[in-house]
Amino acid sequence: MQPIATWDNLSTDKLYAGDLLSNAPQYHTHIGLTLNQANPRNIAHDLTRPMPIEAGRIAVYQAEDVFEHIYYEAIGPIFADIHRVLKPGGLFRLSVPDYRCDILRNRSVFNESGDIVFDPGGGGKFENGRVIDGGHVWFPSYETVRALFDRSPFATNGSVRMLHYIQTDGVSVMNPIDYSLGFVKRTPDHDARVANPRRVMSIVVDAWKT
Repeated sequence: MQPIATWDNLSTDKLYAGDLLSNAPQYHTHIGLTLNQANPRNIAHDLTRPMPIEAGRIAVYQAEDVFEHIYYEAIGPIFADIHRVLKPGGLFRLSVPDYRCDILRNRSVFNESGDIVFDPGGGGKFENGRVIDGGHVWFPSYETVRALFDRSPFATNGSVRMLHYIQTDGVSVMNPIDYSLGFVKRTPDHDARVANPRRVMSIVVDAWKT
């Protein structure tokens, strides 16, 4: 029987933020970081807390559909810690929902100012003007995601490439994604909802540490 994964017995240099389930392509190559389970493929870890490992330990850190559940103002220190633990040449691959996507906008709730305040498809509940119980607490766009990276160590000690995103005019920008570096589910390559017409559903970013 395999031991429960911990920071002390980390068996790989690839991490995956969120529940790493047995049907995920990363299941045999990454270790998940999750509040919900502790088992041979997942470490019980709160993503808002620093990782208790030395700098330069990790080759790949991937986060898919996770950071929209973390308050925007709390994300800066998390990006800095990801940069810290990456090896030189290491990759941080981020994907979050792009709320310029028609599918996401059409299911969302707006306030009187025209701002999205709740996405029922993202889980949680909307009560007393705020999202509770684990739903999306911010609604990413190119500008808000780019600002996170521009304020992070990747801007000064690394490089950032925005691979998929939707511009303010609604045009999808779709640069090639090397899926051998980390499978991303909600793209027109893998999600039939945005395959025809082919358009962006997730903002996908590759950030490299130099």
